[in-house]
Amino acid sequence: MHYQSAEGLAERMGMDVHGRVGEQRAAILLGLPTTEIRRFSHISGLGHLKTGDRGEQVVFTYEELWRLCLLAAQSSK
Repeated sequence: MHYQSAEGLAERMGMDVHGRVGEQRAAILLGLPTTEIRRFSHISGLGHLKTGDRGEQVVFTYEELWRLCLLAAQSSK
């Protein structure tokens, strides 16, 4: 039987062990394309660039993800 570490599972889910959510996971959670997530991130200054084995991506804390959600909801009105 193969067991994964919590870190490995979190990384596969688009999160890291420090409670950050990757842009792909954020896009799924918010129902937006990744390009829109990056655009909202750029406009608002939310998120941080992280370079890893998947290349460069924007990661968000849960607080930033919440603020990004509010921004996306306001822009849809």
